[in-house]
Amino acid sequence: MRPREHRERAMTRFSLPPGGVVLGVASLVLKEGATIDGALEVVRAAVDAGVRAIDTARAYATVDDDAAGERIAQAARAQAPGIPIITKAGHFRVARAAWDVDGSPERVRADALRSREVLGAPPSLLLLHRADRVDDIDASVRELAALREEGVVEAIGLSNASVELLDRARAIAEIDAVENRFGFGVDPATEYRYCVEAGIPFLAYAPFGGPKAEPLATRVPRVAAAATAHGTSVHRAALAAMLDAMPGAWPVIGSTRVESVLDSIAASALAVDDDLRRAFAEDLRSRGVGL
Repeated sequence: MRPREHRERAMTRFSLPPGGVVLGVASLVLKEGATIDGALEVVRAAVDAGVRAIDTARAYATVDDDAAGERIAQAARAQAPGIPIITKAGHFRVARAAWDVDGSPERVRADALRSREVLGAPPSLLLLHRADRVDDIDASVRELAALREEGVVEAIGLSNASVELLDRARAIAEIDAVENRFGFGVDPATEYRYCVEAGIPFLAYAPFGGPKAEPLATRVPRVAAAATAHGTSVHRAALAAMLDAMPGAWPVIGSTRVESVLDSIAASALAVDDDLRRAFAEDLRSRGVGL
């Protein structure tokens, strides 16, 4: 089958209210010194503050608990029954410092069934976690589509997927969402632009660049200056500018402190004026990123 043209609009089964952020729980599980009590405190605060969804994965596990991240997500669902839960299959922990990838239909199905069991209901969205490292993407996508058809999961998508992989996957089944890395001043916006054109929700993880990136204020100095003028943090200002400039995108934040999470969620209420809008565009442009 011929890959679909980028301009063809998707019939997505996954949607989130616009203008907000998603909380990712990876660091709440995997960061050195992480505790379940600390994770639950952050998640509860995020839900109370209006976070749009919780993002987890089978890979967000401890050595002793293969579903640690999904149990944390389930706590959010218990607190707010309607909150969407995003999880991922095909990438999993095998030792204290080792993970593996298996995108086979058998593994994807086993992961989906385990996720449904832990969450107590079908995941709102199941993503193929490492689409970039799967041996047979066609078989993986066919299995995802079957799981959606059977009601094991509500919606399906890919994570860490190139435009080429998205074209290939969409030739097989409707893709409901994509989750890729998009760090300010670090990553290109190629897949975001593709998803916007196709009408596919785009979840942007690591918007602040991740632990190895330069400090955010160094990468977006104009936004940092605008944040100072607004009397707010550079993180809040950058997220607000992103939400303004990137319709159809939801940043997935990975903060582990309640204060940081609340600051990020508050970005949806920050008014974006022309100065901040221009600062964000110029900072990205200076890094070779065009929206």
